[in-house]
Amino acid sequence: MASPQQVGARPAPPPPRAGSEAARRGKATRRPPRLASLQLKRVDPWTVLKISLIVAIVMFFVWMIAIGILYLTLGAMDVWGRINDTFSTLTSTPDTQAAGKTDLITAGRVFGITAIIGAINIVLFTALATVAAFIYNAAAAMSGGVELTLGERD
Repeated sequence: MASPQQVGARPAPPPPRAGSEAARRGKATRRPPRLASLQLKRVDPWTVLKISLIVAIVMFFVWMIAIGILYLTLGAMDVWGRINDTFSTLTSTPDTQAAGKTDLITAGRVFGITAIIGAINIVLFTALATVAAFIYNAAAAMSGGVELTLGERD
């Protein structure tokens, strides 16, 4: 005796292939994306500190590379040589001419000052972002936070 599933049962049709007409019709009948309205009430200062530190360090390397490119470009145009010659002419006395030329702009000086400025920027950016998280938390406690509307992708 045959089971009830075997009697007159047809196999289920295969799912439509991607890009086929049936698949396109199936996408056309989709429901619209859902929207959710939320409030951002608190930002974790520890997370802000970690993320801002990472971003600041990455920006430090971007800063150093940008200064390096600028230094090499101006060096190729002999800007530094002319500035150093002018500085040497303006500040030279008979004693320093015998001692040798003193350069105002050197690679070590430029990259040393750039590194110091970059390190100060890392500390300031990280500290200010963390303080901003504390300030946001205090303001959000008084006002309820920022309202966000999130939606699904189409």
